[in-house]
Amino acid sequence: MGRLGPMEIIIILILVAVVFGGRRLPDLGRYLGKGLSNFRSALKEEPDKKNPPEDSNENKPQA
Repeated sequence: MGRLGPMEIIIILILVAVVFGGRRLPDLGRYLGKGLSNFRSALKEEPDKKNPPEDSNENKPQA
């Protein structure tokens, strides 16, 4: 499969504009940007900060 050239990208952009309409394109871009930023921040987040370990009774001595 080959790479996308400038002509193919222009055709894809025209098709997207026709399908979604000019009024909905800014909203679509905004939602896509927010989704990507949330995804990137979730990848960069440390696992310990996201899901802290819960207190368990496994390490406590039984009385």
